[in-house]
Amino acid sequence: MTRSTIRIAALPLAALVPLFAACADNSPSTVNAPAGASMASHSMVHGDQADALPDGDYEADLHVLNAGVQEHLDPDRADGARGVTRGKAFFTVKNGEFTAVVSAMGVEPNMIHPQHIHAAASCPPASADVNGDGFVDVIEGVPFYGPILIPLDDNLASQAAGAFPTAVGIQGLLNYTATTSLTALLNDLNAPDPDPTDAVVKLNGAPLALETRHVVIHGVDAHTPLPPTVASLPGVPAFLTLPVACGEIRRIR
Repeated sequence: MTRSTIRIAALPLAALVPLFAACADNSPSTVNAPAGASMASHSMVHGDQADALPDGDYEADLHVLNAGVQEHLDPDRADGARGVTRGKAFFTVKNGEFTAVVSAMGVEPNMIHPQHIHAAASCPPASADVNGDGFVDVIEGVPFYGPILIPLDDNLASQAAGAFPTAVGIQGLLNYTATTSLTALLNDLNAPDPDPTDAVVKLNGAPLALETRHVVIHGVDAHTPLPPTVASLPGVPAFLTLPVACGEIRRIR
């Protein structure tokens, strides 16, 4: 399993192994450093980088995206009137470890939900729906939330592989926790980019700077009647990539 695939064994689409990362061809292959930060070589993977991400706690309030889809187009009301996806994401850097926690409810149950830290710090507004079909799809969101930086799966130490969480229960609860070595994470984020044309990017020596990033959760019911104008990624059904919640990361202590 490479980073150009997603694990969807929890779905009745098990034959699908497409990319939830091969976004627009014009996606940048590097992450720009925040203003005033100097770029470094690929060999600088945890020295100054670790200094730029000292021990601390970070948080993102996950606000609903595409509320109308979740409230009105869910074809399976028998599994509960879950409302819309909301929650929080927490990140802790302590004693050389990086821990990520996502807690959300109102998420479509019994399916995986791709979730990532994206490289930019802005969630798409309603006006991001440039084709006017009433949906902010994954492609329309890219100019705001940017390319994928850290997949929030069960292997935080690598962009290349990992299983995304599954929401469960009538309330659509999504509970996710994963921990990795900060050094391992930064090593991977600064390794050579195996595919500069996809939407998964490397730091290339820029600071991780979590407070300049954001979190997105994706995925609605597989039978949601989305119009053909809702764009997706090559080979990936739109229901799986439609963004449902987004939050900007801030440092809290």
